[in-house]
Amino acid sequence: MPEATQAEIGRRLYHIQREKRVERAIKLIQQGLGTEWKSYTMEKIVLLGHLLQCTWNTIDQEIWEKIPFAHAKKSDIDQILSFGEGVRPGKNPTQEDIGKIRKILLGIS
Repeated sequence: MPEATQAEIGRRLYHIQREKRVERAIKLIQQGLGTEWKSYTMEKIVLLGHLLQCTWNTIDQEIWEKIPFAHAKKSDIDQILSFGEGVRPGKNPTQEDIGKIRKILLGIS
């Protein structure tokens, strides 16, 4: 079995960290929305995770950790999901859309 290069290990750790941070954000959103969360299908939740992962890449980690995800409103999440048209693994949102999602996230208070 070939050894992984330092770059590969770094890339894998980066992806794991991103996934964990986004999973935590989604749990906080779920807790904050309460019963409204049940209106989202599994497909929409997966899409939300993908959109958040793409946006995570553009936000300083200290800032990400301070976003009060539990205070997100359903309208915030619906707006984020509106940028998911045609998005799926391997097909990311445009940089413009990521910028708009970033603005929504940073506007949560």
